[in-house]
Amino acid sequence: MFAKKQIQMKKIILIRHSKTEVIYDGISDLERNLKPRGRNDSRLIATDLKIKGFIPQLILSSNANRAIQTAYEIAKVFNYPADNIIKESFLYNGYTTSEFLKYTSKLDNSINSVCFVAHNPDIALLGINLSNGDFFHFPTSATVVISFDADKWSDLEARTGKAEYFITPLMLKDIEN
Repeated sequence: MFAKKQIQMKKIILIRHSKTEVIYDGISDLERNLKPRGRNDSRLIATDLKIKGFIPQLILSSNANRAIQTAYEIAKVFNYPADNIIKESFLYNGYTTSEFLKYTSKLDNSINSVCFVAHNPDIALLGINLSNGDFFHFPTSATVVISFDADKWSDLEARTGKAEYFITPLMLKDIEN
């Protein structure tokens, strides 16, 4: 008898940045910071992901302050070095699903779980397009974990992922009460 080859699952964790200060005169959209609630929500989401076993091996963030700050809060929970967070401007500037998949196809195949911190509407649309999930309501800190039956990042295709888990801070706060 021959042993069946075990396929590695690739997981993408999509997180919308957390609650942010409103834009005001004197700062650009890129400079907006998290509110204290945003920092707390980031840690709440990361703690839930950690408990559920969804632990990223790589964290990437938009280059906007609010996304970077969200990624830093998440990294703390996972004991992930803040210096290892990769900042990508394409996560701020907008991208198609095809462009996103082209980017992920270049990831190291020894990594099986990657977290992306970005913005709406792109992050919600990406979740929909990767999994055929229903993420039309994707509030700040909303998170979806999408799994792919694939050994290589280059094997990922649109609409072939499975939305394995979806959570928002409000859902977690409702559980606590």
